[in-house]
Amino acid sequence: MKLKYRVIFFILIILFISIICSSCSKNDEEPVDNSKEVSDDMSLQDNSKSMIGDDKEEDDNEKVDYDIKAKDSEDSKTEDSPEKIEDNDTSPWKLLSESSVETKVEYGGFLNESIGITVGYAGATSYTEDGGVTWAESDNVSACRYGLDYYDESFIVTSGNSGVNLVSIDKGKTWTNLTDFPLKRNGEYNKFLSVIDTDNIYIGSKISLGVSNDGGITWKELKVPDGCKNIVGMFFMTTEIGYLMSSDGTLYITNDACESWTTQVIDLQGEKIAISKMPSAAINFQDENNGIIVYSTMSYKVFGIKTEDGGSTWETIDMPEVHYLAPYISRDGQYLSLSSSIKKICLYKLDKEG
Repeated sequence: MKLKYRVIFFILIILFISIICSSCSKNDEEPVDNSKEVSDDMSLQDNSKSMIGDDKEEDDNEKVDYDIKAKDSEDSKTEDSPEKIEDNDTSPWKLLSESSVETKVEYGGFLNESIGITVGYAGATSYTEDGGVTWAESDNVSACRYGLDYYDESFIVTSGNSGVNLVSIDKGKTWTNLTDFPLKRNGEYNKFLSVIDTDNIYIGSKISLGVSNDGGITWKELKVPDGCKNIVGMFFMTTEIGYLMSSDGTLYITNDACESWTTQVIDLQGEKIAISKMPSAAINFQDENNGIIVYSTMSYKVFGIKTEDGGSTWETIDMPEVHYLAPYISRDGQYLSLSSSIKKICLYKLDKEG
């Protein structure tokens, strides 16, 4: 009798273990997809809060990726046209469009009122020629894309994982390889680009900096300025004059092709600049005195500042009230793009009288 009960008990244990294993296998096959919590009809103009997912890089520095979570808009929307939304009257940046993109968006930017590019996971790239009214998917398969910059509509460069760099000469429809810019360590990616012209291209990750003077055929590594440990933004006005911004709000300025650097400390108004896979700060100088910086923060806000004396003093700019991921400013300083991983991108134009 005792043997019979032992056999029954043993069988019950086996069944219990089988049920647990089956449950674990099912969970493995159905990973949680946070992207299902957002939808294409959500707007970046909402004041609702965002979600954050944290993980660790190899150097144990925290990396924050933003998944924007916004409530449904009460207004009706059409899927094929960018949404027109009331501007912040006090901001010099006037909204031209908010549009949805079908492909995964990690970063995006507009060259002007018509030409725009978004880049993302597994090289997914989209382009528009009508200001975001319609988007088409580019012919491209590559490593993930996190960086983007234009010289003009016939010379557009992207960067990202594995040191891979691509160029388009047809407004983003097709892409070809430039020479890779090597990464300093595994897990890094090149997310900063500043295309001065078709020959001179600056590139960087959060810990490295490089330049090509032959259109991306060859690259030269440059020394990152002392104390600049986490780059969040980069802009080169000329081959001599350039700017880097670090996550602590320090602006590094070179006037001699990166041979030496001076610093200006930016008042972040109690905020912390976001650290993500994409650029968190967009820098633009039209001359040595007049510059603009737009940056995103850990509190899901966008801030803007401007200088008229080369960075000695800064004035706050009223900015659109949006929740987004990454800023991009066109080289002429006239267009601001704010992109989000919910496949949205907003385009603004600078009102010179605003």
